[in-house]
Amino acid sequence: MTEVVNIAPSTRHEGHAKLILEVDEKGIVSRAYYINTTPVRGFETMLVGRPAEFAPIAVMRICGICQTTHGIASCSAIEDAIGCEVPEDGLLLRELVGLGNRMHSHLLHHLLTLEDFIKPDEEDLKIDTIKLIQRMRKVGQLIVDIVGGEGIHPPNIVIGGMRTNISERAKAKLYYALKQYEKDAHMMYEIYVELIERYLEEVGIPDLGSHDYPYIASHTTYGDKYAINWDSVVEIPPHRYYKDIKIAESTSVMIPLYEGVPAEGGPRARLVKFGNFKSGGSVMDINIARAKENLGAVYRAIEILDELNINGKTRTTPEYRDGFGIGVHEAPRATNTHFAEVGKDGRIKSYKIIAASTWNFPVVEKAIEGYPHQYAEVIMRAYDI
Repeated sequence: MTEVVNIAPSTRHEGHAKLILEVDEKGIVSRAYYINTTPVRGFETMLVGRPAEFAPIAVMRICGICQTTHGIASCSAIEDAIGCEVPEDGLLLRELVGLGNRMHSHLLHHLLTLEDFIKPDEEDLKIDTIKLIQRMRKVGQLIVDIVGGEGIHPPNIVIGGMRTNISERAKAKLYYALKQYEKDAHMMYEIYVELIERYLEEVGIPDLGSHDYPYIASHTTYGDKYAINWDSVVEIPPHRYYKDIKIAESTSVMIPLYEGVPAEGGPRARLVKFGNFKSGGSVMDINIARAKENLGAVYRAIEILDELNINGKTRTTPEYRDGFGIGVHEAPRATNTHFAEVGKDGRIKSYKIIAASTWNFPVVEKAIEGYPHQYAEVIMRAYDI
């Protein structure tokens, strides 16, 4: 006999969601529903008819954690629509502020998942790891503060590039902070590898949360619209995706599919597609991939500081024309995409967003199915939702 287990809300993640599990007599999940309960906020509709410059300002308010990636994707979409070329140093600064967002956000998710893997009697390890996490988060926030101009809604991210360059003193401060972050990132990676290996050994399910669905990613540290076949990307409403009407009615968020099926985005997807990370293993590997991306982010951030000309031009004045553009940025969670249609009067004609988190909601369901129900939340938390 099937039992229905409701976990509402699900906890220790960054969005708003609930889990509904259909569990068989052996305690195995036969069907999982991971429902995004975020209400309609209307950003796409709100932008229509507004000046294009308002778009990145507005969309940075979609999420208090993903503000930087939404600003970058929005500017990129509008620039693509009007054929605006961002100067090289402006692109470098944009990539750097995006990396700062990732270096802060990934560590926040480490903090949220830590309780799943550290045992109650390991208080010293827990305290030391939390201190390490907080020290690393400060560096990510410092980058966004300095390069973006503000930590919450960085105003330096503008259409045409970046509003200002950084000073020599700021560059030196960032370089010093990044060298410490590099040391800490190695330590964090070792901690998470050990914790995940121990956890999988103790639960005795080495493939916990594995799935056969594809990965979606466009770049390692920035975003590349040419890396994805957009003809294969569709969004469908919940009532078309879920056969259960009550389930479908409990969410208003569109379901993105790649080539007709769910696709995983985020750290593991990027490292599988552009690195040598193994695919098809336990979903717990995403936690390791996230820790590994901390290292990739700090290495690239240091390279950017070496490449950056602090006296270089960072912004081009946009000239508006009729056009449609796609802006892609690899957010901490997955591929974040904005689609903008702009008029020659400089106003938004239409706007669409596939937010990064939405890619992984249907994949979480597939990862949970076929495994004991008591691991559902741990599987869910491997994804940064």
